[in-house]
Amino acid sequence: MFLSLLRPVILIGMLLATAVPVQAIRVQGHARDAFTRLPMTGVVVLLEGEGVRTEQRTTRIDGYYRFDVPAGGRYIIRFAKDGLVPRQVVFDVRDVPREWVDALQADLDMRLFPPLEGMDSSLLSAMVGMATWDPVTENLIWDTAISGPLIERWNTLLAQHAEAHPEVRPTKTQRWALRAFELARGYGVVLAFLLLGLLYFVARKLLDRLGRTVRITVLFVALVGAGWLVVELAHDAGPLRYLAFVALVTGFAAAFHLVMELWVGGTDDTVHEELVLEEEVDLFDEDEHAVIEERSSARWKDHLPLVVFFAALFTCMFEWRWGLENTLNVWSLVGMGTAVGLVAALVISWSRTPAVVRWSPRKLLVGGGLWWGTLPLFGIATASFVNRSFPQTEESCHTWPVVDLNWSRRSLNVYVSWDGERERLEMPTEVKEQLTTMDSLRCCTRTGLLGFEHVHRVEPVLMPEVQR
Repeated sequence: MFLSLLRPVILIGMLLATAVPVQAIRVQGHARDAFTRLPMTGVVVLLEGEGVRTEQRTTRIDGYYRFDVPAGGRYIIRFAKDGLVPRQVVFDVRDVPREWVDALQADLDMRLFPPLEGMDSSLLSAMVGMATWDPVTENLIWDTAISGPLIERWNTLLAQHAEAHPEVRPTKTQRWALRAFELARGYGVVLAFLLLGLLYFVARKLLDRLGRTVRITVLFVALVGAGWLVVELAHDAGPLRYLAFVALVTGFAAAFHLVMELWVGGTDDTVHEELVLEEEVDLFDEDEHAVIEERSSARWKDHLPLVVFFAALFTCMFEWRWGLENTLNVWSLVGMGTAVGLVAALVISWSRTPAVVRWSPRKLLVGGGLWWGTLPLFGIATASFVNRSFPQTEESCHTWPVVDLNWSRRSLNVYVSWDGERERLEMPTEVKEQLTTMDSLRCCTRTGLLGFEHVHRVEPVLMPEVQR
């Protein structure tokens, strides 16, 4: 009896273990207002295959949507919102070769508008466009012969509507908002760091003027709010992901300061020291300027660790692409750099902590401050740079098969099979665009100064077209 019940479970487990991931083509973009070109929230985006609704998205404030369209079918993507004309496009991916599926991505921004005078039923039911596979260019292309005349008719109606209704034209504020949105799309990381810096200085000024109980309340609210944003935006891959990053860093900072308030006692000692300095100024007028200069210098030194932290984060992100991505056994290198950074942070914390309390973990933690996070980042970036900049062995070249290509945000990721492991490699874009999962890469490595192999040169090994 038990074996008869167990047999289906074993069979299902074997099927799951041998299941092959479904290959899909990523389709993404923004729903926009046709007149202002600003992103629209609340637009329902449907993915239909063979007349059956498969997936649905509702755009947020950034208007972003994304689908992973399975290969081998013909799909319709519909855009709809109350009071606006629904629009739809066709994605015909039945003829896409298997090796190209995961390497393809389609970016589609859809403009929505209200009903227009002179719009007939043929326009309402017509497809905006149809994307099909072109074996010559080896890419998805739009059927402009059908969509071109329709788009011209829509643009003419839009221009006539804007002339008859000047209120739909973008205002100066909307134009600036559109520029800010496009800036956020192109330089989201930079703006995220600038926002984090602004939040830091505002929070620093605010918390210094609040009592300990109020500080704890504010930090707790900030922690809960940051956690809610991270959970809410965890699966968002559009521009809102930068806001999720800001919330994540803010949450960590709020948690750290909250622990300091509850464990160490907060910054009441700092307030006491400022009162003592004010009394010294009253008692010793001749030293007033010296005391003020000392306090200004101390405030600059308080901000220095944050500036260094952002510099370390930028350095690590820059080194990650070409250094760490192309380093084999990279996690051992990361562990080494982290360990060296933590030791350096311990030395700094030890030197800044009075001798009588150096053996207190709480005092050492406070003494190190942001250096506990800054120096490990510098250690990782430095270890990677030193290892790849000073090769110790001759070049060794091997041919590794390409096992996967997929899109991550705006970048095409290439994975090869290295000694039975799935390894991601970075290379020039023109090399990536030639590859399919039928091809291989000739990778040339050298062992660096720290003993880790680094891929410094790649060459595509392409299969003949007739064998693909």
